[in-house]
This record gives sequence, C-alpha cells and structure tokens, in this order.
Amino acid sequence: MRFIETIRVENGQLCNLDLHKKRAKETILFHFGVKKSLPFDMLVPVDISLTKGTYKLRVVYSKDIEEFSIDQYVPRTIKRLRIVDGEGIDYRFKYENRSAIEALLSLKTDCDDLLIIKDGYVTDTSYTNVVFAQGEDLFTPSTFLLNGVKRQSLLREGRIKERDIRVDDIKKYDGCFLINAMLDYTPNCVVLIKGDSFC
Repeated sequence: MRFIETIRVENGQLCNLDLHKKRAKETILFHFGVKKSLPFDMLVPVDISLTKGTYKLRVVYSKDIEEFSIDQYVPRTIKRLRIVDGEGIDYRFKYENRSAIEALLSLKTDCDDLLIIKDGYVTDTSYTNVVFAQGEDLFTPSTFLLNGVKRQSLLREGRIKERDIRVDDIKKYDGCFLINAMLDYTPNCVVLIKGDSFC
C-alpha cells in the first residue's frame, strides 16, 4: 500500500512541512507499525529555478520514500460542483489508490468537480477540502473525508472554524472556497452559491 504527500514549494520553501511530516508519520505508524519521520525537506534540490514561483512536490511513500517529482504548479479553475453521494468512501489517509473517488468522477458530467456528501453531510471535493463563507466567518465541515494539511493549518491559525454542514445548509452560505496543500483562497478556487454553481 502506498500513500501520497503533495507539498507546496513557494519561493524555494516547503510550506506546512511540520504538518506533512506529522501526517506521514501517523500514516506509517498506523499501517506498518513503525515510528518513522520521512525527510521531505531533503528532496528539494538547491536550484535557482525553484527560488521563485510555486512548485508542487509530489512524494509517493510506504515505509520509505519510493519516488518523488517536482513540477511547476498550475491551479485548476473550478466554478461548478456536482453534488454526489459518496456513501462507502473511506479516505482517512492520503492513499495513492484513488479508485473509489475516480469512479465518482464519472458522475460530474459538465461540472468541474464533485462535492461529496455522506449521510446528508458535506465532506470534500474530489481533491480538496471546502470552506464556506457566511458574512465574515469561514467554516469547514467537521465531516471531512481527509483532514488536509491546509485545513489543519487554517484551523490552527484561527482563520476558519469547524462545524457540521448538511447538504440542505449550503444555500445559507455566501460562497465556497476549495483548499488543499497547493490552494489557498484564490479566485480560481471559489464557487459562488447561486444559480447553477451546484448541479
């Protein structure tokens, strides 16, 4: 069984490195019974081309790092989400095998991504956590599929709060941001809650 860590490299610096290392350490302990910290910080070469801009470090690991790649990051633009039932999906760990989520993606039709619902509660999209805006307050579902690193970071900083959000509650919010290790609040990852933003 293999797992993934995707780490944002911003102007040569690895973002939220402590949280990535913590998650990998917990994953290895749970699945392999080994206490081990992976040296993600040793994977980024001293390269002048990486000192400016945003790069994506993708690490595949089991008990050890098995492979990695570093590529310039280009965000996807997401404007419409299809609401789908994700009953039975378990993504507590960041598995390399995403076949269950990929099977759901066939349902998105003309939308850009999915908003996955379990037992009537909002969880995540196919590759991000979600944050809902209500006035000046920002809330993320407590019923997430994966406790993402950006989500943990924003909760730790007090920038977002956690709450239960049912699918019927979506209309009470002003907007929905998509966040993950590579995405913060940007115009590329906001879905306005009106019209046909949800399909």
